[in-house]
Amino acid sequence: MWRAVMIALTMLVAGAAHAAPSDCKGVPSPDERIVCNDPLLSALDTVLPRVQEKAEKERKVETRQVLRDFKSDRSACGSDRSCVLSTYIAILGELGGPKSIPADITASAIAAGRAKPSPTLPMKIGQCTVTNVTGVHPRVGEDPVKDEDYNAGTGIEYANDGYQVSYAREEALIASKPGDKVTMCLISIPKRCPPGDDRGREYFVTNARTGQSWAMADSQHACGGM
Repeated sequence: MWRAVMIALTMLVAGAAHAAPSDCKGVPSPDERIVCNDPLLSALDTVLPRVQEKAEKERKVETRQVLRDFKSDRSACGSDRSCVLSTYIAILGELGGPKSIPADITASAIAAGRAKPSPTLPMKIGQCTVTNVTGVHPRVGEDPVKDEDYNAGTGIEYANDGYQVSYAREEALIASKPGDKVTMCLISIPKRCPPGDDRGREYFVTNARTGQSWAMADSQHACGGM
């Protein structure tokens, strides 16, 4: 799997317009040291400027705020590789969409063997748990469900009281079935939220049966209703 990931990233890196933003020549911070010494993280770090450049052409101010938040989150990770990897998955998905996340990266890659079954959601960026799917349904609509109902969006529910939703038709979610075991990792926590409003937490999930992965938030809107 990792060979496929690295081949795909190498192709992306070859077309990148900028050098890697992490400081590998000076005195790196703990998070920078992790990136500099890890081939996968280094490759993701090198791809990020190209994704950033494209995003800035469409929404410059928003993109720069997202990057500031990313750097803050990554710095807070310190030397926690699972946390650092989560921040890259989150920002690549946010700035470039799902296709910017290498398809072969899984929640198990984040968990690094540390994900355990839990009745509760992961609470820290980079933390992963194992749970089960309890339901998949269209974002809106009523029973009986028709296939075209998913065209308006898709929702999925988990045994740990987790929920994810998308405005798009999500084939990976539709292929999931109640009872499927999944590994779920928290990759992003929204900032500048009103008190008591924590909507918009993003999770990266891999279905053990189908092998498919997805990154998605727990609400149709981020905190503050945005």
